[in-house]
Amino acid sequence: MRLTAAEQRMLDGGEGPAKQKAMSGLVQLGRAFGAERMVEIGYAHIHAGMALYLHDVELMEDLADLGATMAVPSSVNIANADTVNWQATGAPESLARLQQRAADAQHRLGAACTFTCTPYWAGHWPTWNTHMTSIESTVTIFCNSVLGARSNRDGFFAVYAGITGRYPLFGYHLDENRRGTHLVRVDTPLRSVTDFSALGFHVGRIVGEGVPVFEGFERRPSLDELDALGAALATSGGVALFVVPGVTPPYATAAQAFGGRVPDAAVDARRADLDAVYDYFCTRGDGAFDIVHVGCPHASFEEMKEYGRLLDGKRIAAGMELWVTTSRPVRRMAEEAGIVRVLEAAGAKVISDTCPISCHFARTVSPDPALGVVPPPLRAIVVDSAKQAKYVRDMIRCDTLLTGTAEAIETALTGRFVRHGRAA
Repeated sequence: MRLTAAEQRMLDGGEGPAKQKAMSGLVQLGRAFGAERMVEIGYAHIHAGMALYLHDVELMEDLADLGATMAVPSSVNIANADTVNWQATGAPESLARLQQRAADAQHRLGAACTFTCTPYWAGHWPTWNTHMTSIESTVTIFCNSVLGARSNRDGFFAVYAGITGRYPLFGYHLDENRRGTHLVRVDTPLRSVTDFSALGFHVGRIVGEGVPVFEGFERRPSLDELDALGAALATSGGVALFVVPGVTPPYATAAQAFGGRVPDAAVDARRADLDAVYDYFCTRGDGAFDIVHVGCPHASFEEMKEYGRLLDGKRIAAGMELWVTTSRPVRRMAEEAGIVRVLEAAGAKVISDTCPISCHFARTVSPDPALGVVPPPLRAIVVDSAKQAKYVRDMIRCDTLLTGTAEAIETALTGRFVRHGRAA
């Protein structure tokens, strides 16, 4: 790789051991993917330091001890516990205290402790053509597809990029890779945000790591609908960029999105395809469940308002548990608007920093036995997100019941599972 004098100085240790370690990792990444040079980035969404993973918190502490600091504005991904409200989730105090150590390390690194998978709702909004990096697939696809920023799915390399302010120039940082591969013909009205989630899951399974270009929407999708679409595409496939002409910068038409290429294939999306996704994630035949969860990806302020409208003046059924997950900044806005008061009066738990698939429910990680984490037995979780449904199965290993947001809230209010399209 061709390095600038400043980059070579980092690699040689002239900017300290932290930048040397980070630049060494990025050079190896760039060489592996044939990058000719580095590019300056303007934003990084980085690893939290996960308390459930052995020595993972120490990994972030070690970087802070080396003197690492973020060279660009940086936000922090989701954690394993709500360090402020950990009792509400039933998390062991030992887990919450360890997660707080990770937060302390993040403060030393100079990152914004958002602890969220939707930092854009928390004010981190990289603009068109901003080169950036992200550990979270939902952030990558939203920033690529809605904001027109440039990001790969980066894993821990996002931390190294944040420390150096550099990233190898390959993948979706290059114009030639930001072109459509599959034409998706949407041939059904989409009735809810969850329908967009089901659409994304259906398409992601077909296109894999391709770039789907959508046509046929009856109207311009909202930001929340685009968020749900992208999160599901990135979950069932390896999609990091989708195109909605007139929405995704700079493409005004499908022809522009394909850049003169012939699509690899056309994908049809009909009502039966969306219904099949709902059926795929409704695996508890008797309808029994333990928790209703909304807010995956972490809820926006607009979604919080919708939850408040659905729950205003009502009370969830006796014995029910309703989780609403969002970022700290959005929760604060919702508190000031009186929305959190409405949700909690209805019996909901408003939780930040974590979610069911990232908290102590997970059975597919290897925590330090000294933490005393024992995942509770769960029959099923009612969700309004295909992403959440997929990872509940994979990580918690319990059944799922996927439905629309209004139906999920009604499920919590009545104590009986309400299937999608059947809200009162």
